[in-house]
Amino acid sequence: MIKRVRLVAVVGLLALVFAACGSDETTNELPGDAGAGGDGSGLVADLPVDSSGGGDGDAAGTCLAGEPVCEDTFPDSGEPPVPPPPGLAITSVVDTPIDGGFVISGFYFDDGTGARLCEALAESFPPQCGGASIPFDNTADADLGVLSIEQGVTWSDQPVLVEGEVIDGVFVAVG
Repeated sequence: MIKRVRLVAVVGLLALVFAACGSDETTNELPGDAGAGGDGSGLVADLPVDSSGGGDGDAAGTCLAGEPVCEDTFPDSGEPPVPPPPGLAITSVVDTPIDGGFVISGFYFDDGTGARLCEALAESFPPQCGGASIPFDNTADADLGVLSIEQGVTWSDQPVLVEGEVIDGVFVAVG
């Protein structure tokens, strides 16, 4: 008898949960939905149409792709915007030969086989060089900030900015 009451209670609870997840309106019965071109089908939403029958219409309040005055930004949080890190990305330096000096942004990494600037650090401990990387020389002339050292691996927790140039495939810092 108790098992039957529990079974009825569980079935009733499941029925209540499934009923709460349902809806009594279908998409083509929603208020204000006239369907495609007012045919009542509800299959295609009404889109702005210009006089030539195209879809670029000039409906007020719409924001079309490529429109420079489109205000589709997040509300101001009051916090200052975070600027992108200055300096060239590692991938840009590796993929494109650059003549002369420039500033590069990357993580300093040295696992004992030689210093490198890395695009990212893998989340292992100690970390590994991740993404694109370039060998790095003349580290004495570079401001590498605070470095972490663990199990023979040295790395920067934050990207560093280093001025220098690429010579024979190696980024050489200049002071």
